[in-house]
Amino acid sequence: MREVRSIAGAGLGKFDRRVWLLLVAMLVFRFGQGLYYPFSTIYFHNFVGIPLSLVGVGLAALAAASVASGLISGPLIDRHGRKPVMIAALLGSAATFLGFAFVGGFWGYLAVSIAAGLAGSSSFDAARNAMVADVTPTRLRARAYGLVRVGGNVGWASGPVAAGLIAASAGGYEITYQIMFAGTAALTLAVLVAVVLLVRESLPEVEERTSSVMPLSKLRAALSDAPFVVLLVVGFLLYYVFTQDWQALPVYARNFLNVPEARVGLFLAGNGLMVMLLQFPVAYLLESRSKVAALAVGAALFAASSVTLLVTESFLGILVAFAGFFTLAEMILEVAGAALAAELAPTQRRGTYLALFGCCFGAGYGMSPIVAGLLLDARLPEIIWTVQLVAAALAATGLLTLAALKRK
Repeated sequence: MREVRSIAGAGLGKFDRRVWLLLVAMLVFRFGQGLYYPFSTIYFHNFVGIPLSLVGVGLAALAAASVASGLISGPLIDRHGRKPVMIAALLGSAATFLGFAFVGGFWGYLAVSIAAGLAGSSSFDAARNAMVADVTPTRLRARAYGLVRVGGNVGWASGPVAAGLIAASAGGYEITYQIMFAGTAALTLAVLVAVVLLVRESLPEVEERTSSVMPLSKLRAALSDAPFVVLLVVGFLLYYVFTQDWQALPVYARNFLNVPEARVGLFLAGNGLMVMLLQFPVAYLLESRSKVAALAVGAALFAASSVTLLVTESFLGILVAFAGFFTLAEMILEVAGAALAAELAPTQRRGTYLALFGCCFGAGYGMSPIVAGLLLDARLPEIIWTVQLVAAALAATGLLTLAALKRK
């Protein structure tokens, strides 16, 4: 225990003030998201009456729009700075979370989903990651990403618990979910105000500056970088698994295994609790090690999570698969993936590289809910976990290719 505390406390005083501000911002932001995302599929299916497959279409549209947003925001982050993009993204997120509370059918849900992807949190995440890389030495970057992510997961752990308890105590009425969505919007606005007042810009001074508003040359250069392109493929495959479990498991637990909403909130919170306890030590241990090898371990852990879900149909099995194997894989992916993208990026294209890597999440989020929705509607959840095994194996193969390219 003393060794774990020593690891967790190592180097904390070396971080720029903006890393700490972003940690607090992520705590509040993710708490708000925790009121929305884990229970949104249940709300739109059970109350609004949208079939699970069409809920998946809405999520796919959101993801596709977020990929488009990432392609645009990366060069903007490098050209105009990290802070303006964060502010715009937070404003868009607040507006769309409020909009979800008033959705009355599929078409309204689809329209708000597209708006959420275009103006939502993917641009915020890319700009935030670029700022962390700007103000942190390379040797401490994995640790800094881990620290900020701990803040996010303190919020993410408490948000679903609060949402589950609110839904259970209020009887699970439609208005209860709508109030929670409005609460998400209010918390997002609070983060926006804090960023405006407290966070200083971190855009590095570099010689390469273009006069165009959105220089496409940065995108072309990034997409011509072979090792980075392989990382994007690997990132997509791993985020496919990551995003699918977050969307499919709450519905699978509630509608297939009859797990009450409060217990759904508990296994989701178990994920956040594990991250709170272990994310920073994991980031510290990864700091001096190959990020490619770390991602390979993450792929193996995602595979172990899928195998557990294939062989068991119980709340305990979900707890082990999700709060155990899945969470460890997630902690590695979120730290090693961003750190490797920043490592591969030239300084003048750092925002573009990190925004493109962020698109992996959006692309995975675009496909995985459709697959999960169709298979859950067909009552074939076991195929979901089998496809995840294939994705993890392909990601491991891609990492072998990336390691060979880096050695050249």
